[in-house]
Amino acid sequence: MSSKHYLNLSVFAAALLVLPPCARADTLLLALNQTSAVATLRANATLSQDIQAISNSTLDGMAFFLSDPTGAPITYSISDLTTSSTLFSETFDDTTLDPILTSIAIPEGAKAWLELYLPPTMLAANGDTYQFSVSGAGSLKVGINPTSALEDGLQPVGGSNVGLRVWGDSAVAPEPDALLLLATGATFLAFAGVKRRQWILSK
Repeated sequence: MSSKHYLNLSVFAAALLVLPPCARADTLLLALNQTSAVATLRANATLSQDIQAISNSTLDGMAFFLSDPTGAPITYSISDLTTSSTLFSETFDDTTLDPILTSIAIPEGAKAWLELYLPPTMLAANGDTYQFSVSGAGSLKVGINPTSALEDGLQPVGGSNVGLRVWGDSAVAPEPDALLLLATGATFLAFAGVKRRQWILSK
């Protein structure tokens, strides 16, 4: 392999070292876990949790911690409180397999995380506040008052009231230090390239 090829490989490796890490894919952006109480949600009543986006994110899925003793259909919805608009609403029933978006069967005994996959175009804009809601055609048992929280791109507003998990891709902007490192690395690579060319021409 020629010295030129060695130089190209070293430059490529150095570039990888100075580039900031890419955004994580399909990350758990919010987890309000370890619910300490249970709410009996009467038929057609709604229970909600307000969430604020602290970075631009694409939402992939959501889950409430619940059981459905009656086996009646359940509705999940997301509203943008900043723009007063409904972004998503889906009613599903595991007895008819409609829709086929549920990753697990609707729990009818002990509570379990019931996840619904979201459309790939579901976006959460940095700074906007969203309301994640659940309701049932029959009564539901829903976990409330979570005692553990994980926040990565989303955060609860007005307290953590409902057991809720949200997945997605968080587009976190590079930190200023990472940008400085990238600029320094690019300058160093450019300088190294000039010196290398001067060395080759001197031969």
